[in-house]
Amino acid sequence: MKITFTTSSGRSAHLEVDRMNPYILTGGSPSRIRRVAEFLKDPEIFIGERGHIVVNGLYGDLKISAVSTGMGPSSVMIVLPEIIEAVQDELIIILRLGTSGSLQPYVKKEHIHIPTSCVRDEGATSAIIGLEYPAIANVELIPLLLKACEENGYLLGRNLWVGPVHTKDDLYFKERPLFSPRRVELRERIKSYSEIGVISSEMEFSAYCILRDFYEKYLDKRIFVGCILMVVSDYSEEGLIDVSGIDSSKIDHELIKIGLETFTLFGKLRKGETLGLDQVYNQLISLLPRSRYLSSER
Repeated sequence: MKITFTTSSGRSAHLEVDRMNPYILTGGSPSRIRRVAEFLKDPEIFIGERGHIVVNGLYGDLKISAVSTGMGPSSVMIVLPEIIEAVQDELIIILRLGTSGSLQPYVKKEHIHIPTSCVRDEGATSAIIGLEYPAIANVELIPLLLKACEENGYLLGRNLWVGPVHTKDDLYFKERPLFSPRRVELRERIKSYSEIGVISSEMEFSAYCILRDFYEKYLDKRIFVGCILMVVSDYSEEGLIDVSGIDSSKIDHELIKIGLETFTLFGKLRKGETLGLDQVYNQLISLLPRSRYLSSER
């Protein structure tokens, strides 16, 4: 089943493509997606009339596509269906490469967050299913994402975190409600997310999880979705978000490396190779209680 608009030539209306590769990196930033080409063999870059960048190429023996999705869940709800419907393979793996703001005092700038699920604090996905329905990342990808992070120098419990993420549809008021006329209500909401253990706040991943669940009913293929977030602001209950001192080029490089390494691990797993994931599981079960990380910041 297709729900997206197509042109008279059969291409998607917004991305203007008719086929996508099965291993897909996405990101809101067009410059981040353009940089993916630097890692690929024989890359091709296409920019549609609406400004979305599509990159195709090879990484080892894997066929890679990368797509800029725009900002926020509403944009993703338009672009991601076009991506999914353009993949003709029986399996799709989509990794969002993004940035987030910390909601925990021990989660710092330049740490990595791998989301396991989303607080659906946005309205776009409610057009598919009510907000009481959970948005959950593919559990099959979590160990692979963590191993890819580890192989790029990140360590669980130090600068790498796994857990729920807050997905919002507004950048300036929901995460830091200081200026909103609804500041009292919004402040209590974001404080409650922090208190219950949400790791960081971003703007798109819930749409990936909900669209995956929608399409797996209608398409005869498996769809895997995961997310890699670079934290760009430290936690603060009050005040402005401080993203000063962030090197966007370094962020892009780190996120792309981790994403492509995850694809490599996934490809090896499909071939029946042993990846040695025992260490990842041992690190997961050896994480300290959250109270210990919080007390170390006091």
